[in-house]
Amino acid sequence: MRMLIRILVIVVSFFVLMLAGGWLGLQVKASSFPVIVSADSPRMIPIPEGLPAPVERFAQAVFGDSLPEVQSAMVQGRAQLAPTGMPMPTRFRFYYDAVRNSHYHDIQVTWFNLTFMRIHERNLEGHVRLDLAIIGQVDDAPHTNRAGIQGYWSEVLAWVPSIALTDSRVRWEAVDETTARLVLPGLDDAEAFTVRFAADTGLITEIETMRYQSEENAERWRWFNRILEWGVVDGLRVPVRAQTQWRDDTPWATWEVEQVALNVNVSARLAQFGGDTP
Repeated sequence: MRMLIRILVIVVSFFVLMLAGGWLGLQVKASSFPVIVSADSPRMIPIPEGLPAPVERFAQAVFGDSLPEVQSAMVQGRAQLAPTGMPMPTRFRFYYDAVRNSHYHDIQVTWFNLTFMRIHERNLEGHVRLDLAIIGQVDDAPHTNRAGIQGYWSEVLAWVPSIALTDSRVRWEAVDETTARLVLPGLDDAEAFTVRFAADTGLITEIETMRYQSEENAERWRWFNRILEWGVVDGLRVPVRAQTQWRDDTPWATWEVEQVALNVNVSARLAQFGGDTP
């Protein structure tokens, strides 16, 4: 009996230590990606005419009288992903091709700062390939493609707004003094963005839309991207903290932006899916 008790104590202690080690590893913040070498300063162009009043006010609050002409961009930082409710330390680097309305996500979830799960998502002109590591892959599926288009526009609107303000493929519609709608190319009216702006600063506070959460679910869910804090990164006024949420669920991601690089070469990353950029 004593031997059995000892074995049980050892087994229980082992599992307790494993659980404690697993929890402790997730408390260590992920290290940052290496700093991006920025391109030359972009050419400045006038703010487009005909924007709804809150959108024009937003553009002036972020840029002043003129905004940068952006063909591509890279945004990187650190995050907390919590798809199951447990926050996991993460680093991310996102690539944007404004000419092709395409993007690439390289997301690394860490444990004791060691990458244990890597997520790749590539959207090439509305055709999305997604690799969620042990969870599985999705390639050019209709719901994922539509969600990918929304993902591209929500991110550039927040982090590289010059793209959303100058691209003729989107259409802005006035709602009221602090709200506008952004109608996206290739999607229907229900998938347009409702964009809300702060009455005092004119800055974006929230993007809301209806979005597919998975291929299996035929119903679109209400989806939010909320700006928690604005700041200045690399001389650009951007949301430095933002939160993504489905419906009334616990937010599944909190993003902290550390670098924004405009007009850098993103072609190699978009040309190769998975692995590291050649």
